[in-house]
This record gives sequence, C-alpha cells and structure tokens, in this order.
Amino acid sequence: MCGIAGFALPIAPSPDERAAFAARLRRMVASLRHRGPDALNGLVLPGIALGHARLSIVDPAGGHQPMRDAGTGVTLVFNGEIFNHPELREALAPGYRFRTASDTEVLLAAFLEHGIDCVDELNGQFAFAIHDPRDGSLWLGRDRFGKLPLFYVHDRDCFAFASEAKALFAGDVVRPRLDARALFETLHLWGPSEARSAFDGVRSLPPGCVARVRGGELTIRRYWELDLADERIDHGLTLDRAADEVEELLEDAVRLRLRADVPVAAYLSGGLDSSLLCAIAQDQLGGTLQTFSVAFAHERYDERAFQAGVAAALETEHHSIAVEAPDIGALLPQVVEHAEATLLRTAPAPLLKLSGLVRDHGTKVVLTGEGADEVFLGYDLFKETRIRQFWARRPESSVRPLLFGRLYPYLDVSRQSPQLLRQFFGIGLDEPGALDFSHRVRWTNSGRIARFLSPAFREHLEGWDPVAELLGSLPARIREWRPLARAQFLEIRTLLSQYLLSSQGDRMLMASSVEGRFPFLDHRLAELSARLPDSFKLGGLKEKLVLRRIARGRVPAQVTARTKFPYRAPIAEALTGPRAPTWARELLGRDAVDSLGIFDGSKVERFLARLAARAQAPSDADDMVLAAVASTQLLAHRFLGEREIPRAQADSVKVCFA
Repeated sequence: MCGIAGFALPIAPSPDERAAFAARLRRMVASLRHRGPDALNGLVLPGIALGHARLSIVDPAGGHQPMRDAGTGVTLVFNGEIFNHPELREALAPGYRFRTASDTEVLLAAFLEHGIDCVDELNGQFAFAIHDPRDGSLWLGRDRFGKLPLFYVHDRDCFAFASEAKALFAGDVVRPRLDARALFETLHLWGPSEARSAFDGVRSLPPGCVARVRGGELTIRRYWELDLADERIDHGLTLDRAADEVEELLEDAVRLRLRADVPVAAYLSGGLDSSLLCAIAQDQLGGTLQTFSVAFAHERYDERAFQAGVAAALETEHHSIAVEAPDIGALLPQVVEHAEATLLRTAPAPLLKLSGLVRDHGTKVVLTGEGADEVFLGYDLFKETRIRQFWARRPESSVRPLLFGRLYPYLDVSRQSPQLLRQFFGIGLDEPGALDFSHRVRWTNSGRIARFLSPAFREHLEGWDPVAELLGSLPARIREWRPLARAQFLEIRTLLSQYLLSSQGDRMLMASSVEGRFPFLDHRLAELSARLPDSFKLGGLKEKLVLRRIARGRVPAQVTARTKFPYRAPIAEALTGPRAPTWARELLGRDAVDSLGIFDGSKVERFLARLAARAQAPSDADDMVLAAVASTQLLAHRFLGEREIPRAQADSVKVCFA
C-alpha cells in the first residue's frame, strides 16, 4: 500500500504560485513517507496537484506514480492493490497498449475503458484519485469495506485529499481542531461515523463510495453495500455444500492475495481464522510461509501455546514478539499519532510492535484474518444478540440471563448476581425489534464515558444523539431484515471500517510500511456468506460453523474446537501505577486535562484515585474510560500544536510539472 495526496489549483497559476503549490505538495507527500518510503513523487498539472508515496509491491521497476495517459491526459494516484489485475489486463489489452506490469496501469486502463464504473470490476483494496482533464473532473474512489483510508477537505475555496489527515495539516489545507461530534460518536460507537474523521472539517469518503469533484461541486455515490436481506438466503444449501463453496472461494481469495513481486507472510493469532488462512497459504506457497505473532506476559491475553502449535503443525517459519504492559504504555503516543483517533482500547499497540517485527525481517506484505468474524458471525456480540432475543420472549425468566455468565466468563459483570446480569444485559429488552437492539448494551455502556466530559464541552453537544443519527442514516430496508442480519450490518458499518480496519489495521501496519491483505473481506466471499442460512454461521452459540468444517484436518484439532478468544490488551496496567509512562503522568493530571477542556479534570482525578485504591483488576468499563481519556489527551497533544515537516524531508519529494 502507499500514501496519496493532492489538491485543486488554478488552471494557469503564476510562477510564484506554482512554486508555492509544489512546496505544499512536497510537505503533504513527505508527511506520508511511512506509508511508502520506496519513492516520493508529485506532479503539478493545470488545475490539479497529485502526490504519491510508494510502497513497491507489484512491478517495483515500473508502476511509478502519478501515472498519466499520454493520449488523454488522464492521471491517477492510487493506494492499494487490484488483486485481479492480470484478468482485467487480459480483458483490456485489445483496446489499450500496456507499458508496465503494474496494477496501477490496469486501473488507469479500466477507467479509460469504463469510466468510474470500473470500480465494479475491481477485486482489491484501494483508495485512488483520478483527474480527467477532458471534462475537468476529479474522481475519488474507495474499496467496498474501507480497508484503505481516504480523507478530504471541501469548502468554497479548496478541495484537497490525502490518505491521512496529517498530510492535509502539513499542506496547511486546514487547521487541526478536534471534531466534538466525532469524539462523542467514538465514545458511543467506538469510532466516528463513516463520513467523519476525528478532526473538524476533515471528511472521510465512506467505504464502497466514489466521489466526483467538478466545478467546485462534490457528489458522492455508493457503488456497493452488502445485502443481507432474508430473500437472498439459499435455503436449499446443505452445510456440506456450503462448506465446499466457501472453501473454494476462500482458497481463491488467498491465491489472489499471494500475488506480489515480494514475499507475502501472514499474521497468526492462534485462532480459527488466521490458522485456516495460514494453512491455505502454506499449501499454495509450497511450504515457504513465514508467520508472525504477538505474545503477552499476562495469560489473560496470551495465545502463544496455540500459535506455536499451529506453526509447528503447518511447519511455517514462525516469529513471535512478546509484549508487556509497560510496552503498551510506551507505544501509545506513537499509536495515536498514526491512528489519528480517540481509542477505547489499547489493542492497536501490540500490533504496531508486530508490524515492526515484520518489517525487521524484510517483509512488506502480510495476510490477516480480519473480517472473518463480521462475515461469518464470529463475535460474541452476535451470540449476545441471540441470547437477548431468546430472553426477550420470556423477559421474566430468571434463568435465561445466566447464559451471559457462560458467554462472557472473563468479564466481572458475568460473575455477578442474576439481578445485576438483568440490569446490565436487559437494556432495551422490551424492544426486540429495534434497529439497534443488538448493539444497545455495548453502546449504552461505552456511552457512559461521556459522563467524564467537561460541562463546557458537553454544552456544544446538548440534545444531539449520535446513535439516533447513525440509525437515521441507514437504508430503510434494513429494518425488514432478521435480527442477526441487522447486527451484522451495524458491526460492519461501525466497528469494522471505523476501528478494526483503520486504527487497529491499516494505520498500525503502515506505521512500519507493511501492507495487510484480508482474504475474508474478498467481496465475493462476503456475498456468498450472505446467501448462507444463519445456522451455518452461528449454530446455537457455536460460531463460524462453516469455517470450522473447512478447517478440519487442515489445522490442529484444539484450534477447530476453540471458542472465540477476543483479542485484547492491558489498559490500566499499562497506563497507571508505578510503571506508568511519564507522558501518562503528565497528560492525565488534573491541570493537563482541564487545560485541554474536553474532559473534566476533577472527575478524571477522582477516577484515577479510585482505580489506584482498587485491590482487584479494573472493570472493562473503567478500562474504556481510561483509554478514551488518555488517547484523546495524546491526540490533542500531538496534533493541535505547531509541527512542521523538516525541510530535508520535504525536499526529498520529487515534483514535476506538466
């Protein structure tokens, strides 16, 4: 993957303006160096400036960007991979003379042939900008699940875009200010809504969308969205036949994602999804796969025994890195700098360290199992939805709430009395048909973090409900879907694209210049999964039945028999106590919190004192409060102050004029 940036400019700028625009482009591209250290280039054209930081994966010798078609002047910058580029190349070859072996040129040729509707033919992960001087349009596009980021600023005087917000700040396109609504959304939904970023005025192109800028007007169109309607389910399928179809498509998804001119490795968590991917990849690579894992000192988070067992069984070249709580505290400033977001978890920190290990071994590309839980109903939230639906049919039952103790044995609340379980999980039980029924417990509990906001900050948000705004933005047809389908759609729309693929995915990988690839998020596989009966994915309270069927005989039996083990990392242990990092002592102090003005310093002070006085481990809710306050303080500390791109870094970007 790479980094892209650009902005609109006058058709005929003066020489001084051209020099100023080139300098701006250099700063923007230089700020994205971590995304693509192999080549830093820019091109200033009449009306547009386009920049690119390249991570060379396909056709390292060719495929340089920005790439321009000499005949039409159509020019693009592209971040990502088109995995089916050989097949598209063959189809386009009769009408286009290719000069390189890159997927970038395939995208260019596809646009020349089909216009922006070419996105329908792409199997990949991408964010791009295409300038078409024939009609003065600038097109932006983003892949179906939003694996890669694309931000923009649009107002009366300006249009600019970039892979990360920091490039827009480096170009002085917009002044960094935290967006109050985005923060409020994150405290409830774990991330801002799909069109918002953490920063005021910086918008995100939603997943599965294309945008056109022409004559100062911006229009956005969604070209793809997963359809989980009941009528799409193929009730004639047997589990065996479904497993055959999923296996065939999953193997093809892996095959496409092993296409590269550099070695491709894999993350191995020790769970079902990554183990199955590694097994398939090892078969297809003929036994040369490298695997990489995170191990924790605390057994509550650690899966090293399963990782070692899978690596030994598959005979991969395995590498592991150990992470302790102080490591996470030390890494969190760097995590927030790359994530550009408030976080309710510290789980991205170990993944940042892991991507560094991958890069240290000279590897640029890894497969990951991300997406399997959303596509094949792997999360506990889906089981929780099923239990709550079951409970809602007899809400007076004193036995049904006890099922949550089996579902969440690692949570304090699960060890509580039936009365407390009822109080905690019974939220919204009287509205089982509500659109947000599946997520109401999670969003209510995370939303309680907002009680720590300062009165002055909350005043700007009075009367505004982020959950209501989200639900109001969803397609009306979703209300007719079955409960699990609604839960699945909400999980994909919120947690997957706005947290897992961004803060915990792309940003932690690209911080070390490593590209992640996600076979379970091949859109063909997701569309096939939408045809399967729910019972093939979640049988009772057993998750991912169809994947377990495929994994039999491919991975150790103890893995196929495992229950989902949530990936988590220490929070309070990493940020408080005698081993707390210096920055946490400074930024979480009452004066520092009050000085920023987002959270209430006195409440945070009392909260930290209460944590310090506890004899037992903090609750999950307390951990979320701490992560939210700490990451927001870091976000402001990093981005709201003045920071310039060093002159030498900017000068390393080669800018041409045409």
